[in-house]
Amino acid sequence: MIKNQLGKFVTIKTGKLDANASSFDGLYPFFTCSKEPLKISTYSYDCKCVLVAGNGDLNVKYYEGKFDAYQRTYIIQSKDESILDTRYLYWFLYKYVEKLRELSIGGVIKYIKINNLTDPIIPLPPIDDQKRIVQIIDKADALCQKRKESIKSLDDYLKSVFLEMFGDPVKNPKKWPRQKFEKLGTLDRGKSKHRPRNAPELLGGEHPLIQTGDVANAELYIEKYNSTYSDIGLKQSKKWPKGTLCITIAANIAKTGILNFDACFPDSVVGFMADKNITNPVFIHFWMSFFQKILEESAPESAQKNINLRILRDLDVISPPLELQNKFSEIVQKTESIKQKMFIQSTELEAQFQSLIQKAFKGEL
Repeated sequence: MIKNQLGKFVTIKTGKLDANASSFDGLYPFFTCSKEPLKISTYSYDCKCVLVAGNGDLNVKYYEGKFDAYQRTYIIQSKDESILDTRYLYWFLYKYVEKLRELSIGGVIKYIKINNLTDPIIPLPPIDDQKRIVQIIDKADALCQKRKESIKSLDDYLKSVFLEMFGDPVKNPKKWPRQKFEKLGTLDRGKSKHRPRNAPELLGGEHPLIQTGDVANAELYIEKYNSTYSDIGLKQSKKWPKGTLCITIAANIAKTGILNFDACFPDSVVGFMADKNITNPVFIHFWMSFFQKILEESAPESAQKNINLRILRDLDVISPPLELQNKFSEIVQKTESIKQKMFIQSTELEAQFQSLIQKAFKGEL
């Protein structure tokens, strides 16, 4: 098996365009440093290649055809397909991106240099073996993607059930009565008198501290947290009970999640404790998902987007019979149970997939 520096087997260039060169109705992909490509009306390249984001997320993509690229996107092509298969190159860099993140430099936005792409040592078995390895990895990847699509389809299913049972909550075609959000329970901002970064003694205890990112990254329930308060931190804050619906009002606007444990959160998060005789928090979580984009687009932007508590309290919420809300919640709970089992299977598949790639480039496949 040949082992040599990658730069000997590839040509590397970068795109030439600014990120604002995209066009909404363009015919061709426009690759930037984002995971998902934008669109553009013209193209500068027509080839089979691997694209590596040169800053920010440092993701890796494979593409064949016409496209254009942002000036910090690296376009990598095999010099000789009989020696290095481009799809094999993609999977090598897909794995190597972990190392690229370690090698990245810079302050606010990390970036890589071209030598970070030319210096890696790539194992090169005979081309037939490369194609066999690619075939195995592609099949494993397809299984992982199908599992993820199945999980997403359950989310789409729940939204369709909501619409079938309650109609569009913005247009309210079923003419449900409306109530102000503040009338459906307790709606208040989180509390944190001092910023933890200015008072490190507030952190590191046993009291979960939920931030806006924890809410935004959750789904129905908030299951994880990255920070904790000490007893000192708790004294200058407030602990909200399990079952509280958390709503972000800064940075990530109107993202929601239901606490699965008692927790504190700062004033960039609002807590809603539903009056169980009037409304169901699961219903409110889904209702909010239809308003999230509206609230985000209407939020004033200074240093970062934000909305205030008054805006939330004054929202008109459709108020179907509680019995119907509870029935919807039961459907959600059953679906979430199925989803959780599928997520565990997906996690196991992903671990096997990563192990497979490691073996591929150690010569063990």
